[in-house]
Amino acid sequence: MKLAEDGQRVLVRIEVGEKLPDALVELAKVRGWGSASILGLGAVKGVTLAYYDLPNRKYVNHPVDGIVELVSLVGNLAIFNGAPIWHLHCSVADEHGSLKGGHLVTLEVAVTVECWIHPGDQPVTRRYDEAAGLNLLDL
Repeated sequence: MKLAEDGQRVLVRIEVGEKLPDALVELAKVRGWGSASILGLGAVKGVTLAYYDLPNRKYVNHPVDGIVELVSLVGNLAIFNGAPIWHLHCSVADEHGSLKGGHLVTLEVAVTVECWIHPGDQPVTRRYDEAAGLNLLDL
């Protein structure tokens, strides 16, 4: 992973073989970030996306085969149980331009992932929400 600082933002290039969200969690730990937002793109493989099935209160995983374009990576960072956790969504496109998207479970960088991260000034935490069955931002 390579970094370049630009005022309040950090430009990040994630290298071949690194996995998300793991590499981003480690970066947040090293930097001491308690909140942030992210925007990114690139080329990836080994993608698993998920859809949250609210009536059954569980994520349903959807693997994506092959090397695909990371058309969009968006999300936020907060603290849950004392540790940083990224909530990431992404869209990926295959060689025909067909898109798939959802909650990012995991991916591996195939060529690069380039993203801007905007660390927040104050930590944000997550708290379990009974109605959603999820750990939502505690605002």
